[in-house]
Amino acid sequence: MEKNPIPSYDFYKDFEKSLPFEICRLENPKNLYDTDKAHRHNYYEIICFTKGSGKHFIDFKSFPVKSNSVHFISPGQVHLVRRSADSDGYVIMFTIDFYSLNLNNKDILFDLPFFNNNSSKPILSVSASQFNVFSDVINKMNAEFFSENLNKEEILRSYLNIFLINANRLFEPEEAIKSTSSSNVELVKNFNKLIEKNFIEKHKVSDYAAMLFISPGHLNENTGKVLGKTASELIHERLILEIKRMLFHSNQTIDEIAFSLNFEDPAYFGRFFKKHQGTSPGSFRRDIRQKYQ
Repeated sequence: MEKNPIPSYDFYKDFEKSLPFEICRLENPKNLYDTDKAHRHNYYEIICFTKGSGKHFIDFKSFPVKSNSVHFISPGQVHLVRRSADSDGYVIMFTIDFYSLNLNNKDILFDLPFFNNNSSKPILSVSASQFNVFSDVINKMNAEFFSENLNKEEILRSYLNIFLINANRLFEPEEAIKSTSSSNVELVKNFNKLIEKNFIEKHKVSDYAAMLFISPGHLNENTGKVLGKTASELIHERLILEIKRMLFHSNQTIDEIAFSLNFEDPAYFGRFFKKHQGTSPGSFRRDIRQKYQ
């Protein structure tokens, strides 16, 4: 049985809303759960700071809270915000189903550089004039959300799309994808989506290659061209991230973590982690907690 796993929140269960979208003021949030503890959720969250200071911890990285900044949190990411009392702004929350409804490309959120682990810095800091573009959309979004207008959901979805398009224009990813054909990029994007959905159950390159109807060699060739990494490296990176999250944020034993991630042999789990991190799971847990707590 799990002991104190990472708190995880479900939009439909915890918000008890039929509309999978929410917007609220930052300084007066709806206390639907304990935000003072590191947690994750199954929906997307955007925090817009009109003013403020502090730190935002996202998956072992600390980002400063600044005025005129936008912070993007994806489903599954573990995060915690420590902000000053005078911080002001808005929080926007939505599910992937809400955004992608009626879109031909149902996976468009996976293309945005600030979502779904596409960037090591999912933060956008802009000038006051640039932030006004976001503020204008947020004000319209907020007014629509609390209205009783017809077709409110469609209008909110349109405002959200405008917000994300503007963010995408301003965002500068730290690492540009290598120049390669669109078919290579599309294949690797689909591979990454499959990893996100299946990494707990499936650890082998051959499993993913079969789902993509290609050979493991062809998959490796494409990940090498696009990202400079092997397919197994990408699978292992996602596993290691989840292991680190669980070691830091939960009180599950190392064996429990191993079994929950489909490692049948705890000894192999320990060797796997040490190979990729250079330290044992127990040592990592001790060191990371001393660093952040």
